[in-house]
Amino acid sequence: MTKMPMKSVVLVAAALLAGCGGGGGGDQADALDTAQLRGRWVTAAGAAPAYTAVVLPGASNTASAWLLAQDASRLVKLTVRGDASAQGKAYALGQASSQAVTGQVTASLAAAPKTFSVTGVAAGSLALSQSDALSTPAVQADAAGGWSATAGGQAQALQWTVGAAGAVAGVSTTGCSYTGQLTAMAGASVYGAQFDESCPDGARITYSGIATLNATKSGLTVVVTSADESRGAAVFFSK
Repeated sequence: MTKMPMKSVVLVAAALLAGCGGGGGGDQADALDTAQLRGRWVTAAGAAPAYTAVVLPGASNTASAWLLAQDASRLVKLTVRGDASAQGKAYALGQASSQAVTGQVTASLAAAPKTFSVTGVAAGSLALSQSDALSTPAVQADAAGGWSATAGGQAQALQWTVGAAGAVAGVSTTGCSYTGQLTAMAGASVYGAQFDESCPDGARITYSGIATLNATKSGLTVVVTSADESRGAAVFFSK
């Protein structure tokens, strides 16, 4: 596996999610309507491991699911299909480590709140309940402004400025620079995230994923994977 640049954002990643795609069958044999999985989902209080997930519907009865361990140790990116299968990759955050995972989803989508569980991606089965349908379209202007994050025992800092149209520019105290875009989604309270990270050692990595705002719009959480899906990161920004 390619060695991770020592000054990568992956090493300054630290967060809780405050808050792809793939082919798949969408025929009468499908057991799951993945459009109903849209939203933010959480494991029950006291669950171990504890996770938060954001799920977004895709094409052909698929959905992309981003599951973040609440201790910010692990990120799982999955494609969920209408036949209730799931596959993707799991990332040990802060380490050059990823592994392919496959699982199976069961859901109770008529319940209040909705629930779903997935096996095969963490120890035991992850059982999650919907905490927010994320049904309100994201507002581009809400992501604008100056954002900062710290990690590594607050020894490293990351500063981003997001323009009114979503353009990202930033720097870190490790000397890396960032350029990219946050784009408000029309069908969910989520932003598409894409940015390039360029570091003094010559490494340049393109990341893409999603970003979510907290209820007061003072916290922005970004979860991303590299273009080759060998690296994952989760970064929590505040204003």
